[in-house]
Amino acid sequence: MLMRARLCLLIAPAIALAACGGGSPKATPDARVGTDITIEVAAAPGSAEVIRLAAVERGTGTVGVVLAHMLGSSQSAWSPIVGDLVDEGFHVLTFDFRGHGLSGGARDPSHADLDLAGAVAKIRALGASRVLVVGASLGGTAAIAVAATADLDGVVTLSAPARIDDLEAGAIASKVSEPALFLVGANDDPRYVEAARAFNAATKGPKKLQVLAGTSAHGTDLLTDSRVGKRVRKLVLDFLIDHRG
Repeated sequence: MLMRARLCLLIAPAIALAACGGGSPKATPDARVGTDITIEVAAAPGSAEVIRLAAVERGTGTVGVVLAHMLGSSQSAWSPIVGDLVDEGFHVLTFDFRGHGLSGGARDPSHADLDLAGAVAKIRALGASRVLVVGASLGGTAAIAVAATADLDGVVTLSAPARIDDLEAGAIASKVSEPALFLVGANDDPRYVEAARAFNAATKGPKKLQVLAGTSAHGTDLLTDSRVGKRVRKLVLDFLIDHRG
């Protein structure tokens, strides 16, 4: 009887913890760390030259999220939110644009859309049937450009300019019909605030604009800003959950 009582005491807390979980199960440490992979993209449209991009796959499943970083940054800039995405059950892919981080090639913002399109194709090949993209600054401009020509399931931009080098997003934003969320700091450079407003006005799908008062933080820096970081992370996560299908 004593042994049985002890066994019940051990089992009962375990059952209670499982019952109180509520949402998606937490990811294993290995899922959060991820697996290094390589993405091959064309050096330019129609070119036979290949550039290899460094990337990390985290989690599994059919709902993919691709995270595209800022100019001069790297995929590590997404660390404040990537673990939460994996914990929510998303299949997450981060990558370094060409000329950034561990990727090959020369830095070339004009072809950031080729790199992001390659990342979207890669996560589809890895099993995602639905793909949402979150892009910061340059990554956001590329996200709009890709969404205008590809079938995505949602787009989030953080401080994205309408144009960077020869990569134009403002003029084609009207072709975007995917659900979209546009985030920008109210005290950021006016061109980023104006671009966010223009994207919100031009895109055709369900959309939301958040001009965040009291901050000049830009791109992925919004995720860790002392004034708005927690709110930004929640806005991004809630949007992705709402549109995961």
